[in-house]
Amino acid sequence: MKIKENDGAIIDVYAIYWIKGKTYFYGLIKEYGLSVFSADKVEVIDPTISGDFIFFEDGIFFKPLIAERILDDLVEGDPETYNCFIEILKMEGRTDSSCH
Repeated sequence: MKIKENDGAIIDVYAIYWIKGKTYFYGLIKEYGLSVFSADKVEVIDPTISGDFIFFEDGIFFKPLIAERILDDLVEGDPETYNCFIEILKMEGRTDSSCH
């Protein structure tokens, strides 16, 4: 899944969750980690969710985020966790070093 911010940036989505009837996305920000995006403020440009996603609490998450217990650290912008996540994405064939 991909979303587009108002500034035109294209963001890969690795989670969708719902709080009080509102939809949010966790999107991967280059050299940082995961950031929250409100569905009200972005455009979904590719609604396809492919890969290994699971339902967890109030959302659908890319499974390695939960299985590897790295979601919180990625949201907090931990650089070591970011690099680990990029390696997971490479192993899954979702990215290469030129993408991030």
